[in-house]
Amino acid sequence: MAFSQEITRRSLLGGRQPGLGNYAASSRSSEEDFPVPQAASVNGGGMEVLPPIPGSDGLARMDSVSHRASGALQANTQVWEEIANKLLPPEESELMLKRFEKRVDERLRRTYVEGVMMRDVDDNAAVPRIGLTFLPGADKPQVTRLEQISMAGQEPDQKEAIWRVNTAASLLMQFTVSADLSVVQSYQGDQTAMVASRVKNRLHKNRMDMTLPSSSTSLISMSSLSLQSKQDRLTIDSASVRIVNDLRVAEWDLESTLIEVDGSSITKLMVNFRHLISRGGPDMTFEETRVLLDTMIEDARRLCVRSPVLFRMSTRTKIIHSTNTRYGINHGSMFRTLTTSQGIKEIISLSASYFNSLDPVGSSDNTQKLIRPRFLQMIVLLLSLLNNEDLSEIADFLESTYKLKAERKHLELLFLKVIPLMSINSRVFLGAMIPAIEGFPLNADYESFSDPQAKHMHCWDIFVRRILYEGYILPGSVLDLGRDELSWVVKWPEDGFKSTSVFNNLQYAGSNLRTINEIAPIEFHPESAHSELRTIMTNGEEYTIGSADLDRITCLAPGIYSVQEAGPNGRSYDLVINEHHINAELYEAVRKSNGLVRTLNMHSTHNRKTLKDRVFSRGRAEIIFLQEFVGSGRLTRSAAVLNTTVLAVAYKIEGRKIARKDAMRTMTHDIRELNLLLGQIEPRIADISGQYTVKMELRGILEEVKNHIMISEKARQMIAETEDSSDEPISKVLYPGGIDPTSVTVWNDYKAWYKEGDRLLSVEALRAPLSRVAWLSDVDIEVYLEGRAVKYIVTPLQPVEEKAREDEIRVGDIALLCGQYLILAERLERGGENQFTMVNYLRVTSMEEQATNRRRANRAKPPEAMRLSFFV
Repeated sequence: MAFSQEITRRSLLGGRQPGLGNYAASSRSSEEDFPVPQAASVNGGGMEVLPPIPGSDGLARMDSVSHRASGALQANTQVWEEIANKLLPPEESELMLKRFEKRVDERLRRTYVEGVMMRDVDDNAAVPRIGLTFLPGADKPQVTRLEQISMAGQEPDQKEAIWRVNTAASLLMQFTVSADLSVVQSYQGDQTAMVASRVKNRLHKNRMDMTLPSSSTSLISMSSLSLQSKQDRLTIDSASVRIVNDLRVAEWDLESTLIEVDGSSITKLMVNFRHLISRGGPDMTFEETRVLLDTMIEDARRLCVRSPVLFRMSTRTKIIHSTNTRYGINHGSMFRTLTTSQGIKEIISLSASYFNSLDPVGSSDNTQKLIRPRFLQMIVLLLSLLNNEDLSEIADFLESTYKLKAERKHLELLFLKVIPLMSINSRVFLGAMIPAIEGFPLNADYESFSDPQAKHMHCWDIFVRRILYEGYILPGSVLDLGRDELSWVVKWPEDGFKSTSVFNNLQYAGSNLRTINEIAPIEFHPESAHSELRTIMTNGEEYTIGSADLDRITCLAPGIYSVQEAGPNGRSYDLVINEHHINAELYEAVRKSNGLVRTLNMHSTHNRKTLKDRVFSRGRAEIIFLQEFVGSGRLTRSAAVLNTTVLAVAYKIEGRKIARKDAMRTMTHDIRELNLLLGQIEPRIADISGQYTVKMELRGILEEVKNHIMISEKARQMIAETEDSSDEPISKVLYPGGIDPTSVTVWNDYKAWYKEGDRLLSVEALRAPLSRVAWLSDVDIEVYLEGRAVKYIVTPLQPVEEKAREDEIRVGDIALLCGQYLILAERLERGGENQFTMVNYLRVTSMEEQATNRRRANRAKPPEAMRLSFFV
């Protein structure tokens, strides 16, 4: 039988899933605000918020108005919905009923044939040992807790058995988004056969290693070894699925790293990128391409805000050493995969033709200089999501197409420069950065230092020297350089480094693969330097907002935000973001149901048997307690309203954004399971004997629960009848001065190396004293080098106050032209002619040859040759 089979299913919108009901079929042609069938809620400020009544407030809803191309919203929704439908696990009533019986998290076994669950468990199928690493990362507090757990060496949460089994089963399937944005579901038959073979080999090895195996173990081993006709199926046992911090600590038959991200942000980023490369080249105008790349920058910024786990330094080693890396959302009873490292690799591979079209031979179109760096930023962001295995498969492609050094160390240094990564403290940052770059952890010498500051500085100095061997220099400012020893190394500050911003100016000169120098850092928070920002809302209008409000508005945090129309004399409005607790009635039903469960469990200990049972039965009867119901979480609906216009509507569960139809599924799941629990409660109330008053009281509570469920069902139906609309109030942020990176236009050749014996940095470059310095503005400085008829415009690496300009650069400083930078140095008082202390770096933004006197050209000095300089 062939072990590879592909199943392609087109859009399931409007279809019916087994056991789910027709969620997507009902929708109203007329849009109205969502009425929440509940009493007034209380917002974070303690103020009572009344839910809106349909048609009473005169709110006008935008019909999916956004800056995206026509149909983009529908495309994103379709991709999200298809993946959601195809990954939804089946739910059996019998299993759901058993779940209400109060006992420890019981062992669960399921057999899967070609990725589809069988009704019965096949005892002859292979039972793989499955390892999972789960990185939750939907919010910053969660990511911080994860780093603290790793620091303390604690074991990760094992989740429920149903979660482990459903998630492990999903590893047998793969979902990719095709060029026409349909979702392709592929069963990985070859992987199933390989896993079955690993199980067979592992059990055989264990059997050979055991000196006196028990009879039961021998039978299991022999049965499991007879897999010749069973390699199309696997039995997943919850006891054999473990969640661990590091998959490398044990051998697994099947393993995967699961990284939780914000679903809507990563889906939009992937769909827009595929849209760009599929329509690239001459089919898209410059303006279309620029707008789409701007959109992707916004998507990436939202991904950073809502998926902080991707931008933590400690996540890098997890991704690097992972296999079967998956990105998705944690959805109740399983982890739902949205994309994989392998899928991202394939998208990057498809980008070559588009990238080549950005630099046509003989073209003088300067507009491409704006598009190319932005596109490269998106490539770097996607590359950071690849594991070692997938990266190695496109290494040659990256070097030939993008001129990027494709070794893992070099790419990780690229990520340090371009992507803002951070940690909770400098210890975690350094301890995560070194293994990511070097491939090995800090050695024992690192722990031998008694002074934490000294050991961090020692390790940092070694790291900067080691990357110099690879061709990298790390520029710094006046405040960073100039120590008595290692004056050229950016010093480790007193509080240490907790983010990669120190690498924003990293420069590479080791080979001709220098694309890294063209790519500017992705600035996800440029608003920090400005008090106000101009934005384009989803109604297409421009407004000014406070920069401190940007993240809160992006995340739809409840509150009232002041906005002003762009332009002179713009009117001011209140942007109101309301949050309504949709499943509040359901929560009340759960609370009362669990009260019934506790009461009935107490009565079960006194009412174990009827008289007949006590007379004729033998031994003690088993007491089966009911399990209290645990809901899926707090489900809310957030709406952003500006001047009676609804800009965005989003649904969240426990603060994490989910799709509208996921909100429907969540409520349906909870209502269905709660009804099943009531089916268990009702007969137990009837079994209570001799306590009429108690029974009547419990039945009264039961009726209240049913009424709460009825109201909750109406709320669920209203979600189903609501049309999809934008879930983002802001379409685009217009950053002051733009956030457009520019291509490198200046480069001066140089060589740099370090000798441990001499403890000196050697630099071979053009060198001359500064003959003229003139500040043209706060950021632009005009300089001339002695003996060179070239005007250089340079800019400081950090803002400089006017009173500190003399310390930044002065006439007489020794200048070295190295790549994109002008290095400033001072001679050593007791050193030789070529020995210096390094004091500053400035970026060269332009250089212009000056007109010379032709009559004296023959008497002018020849251009200065490269000179060797030594830095302590």
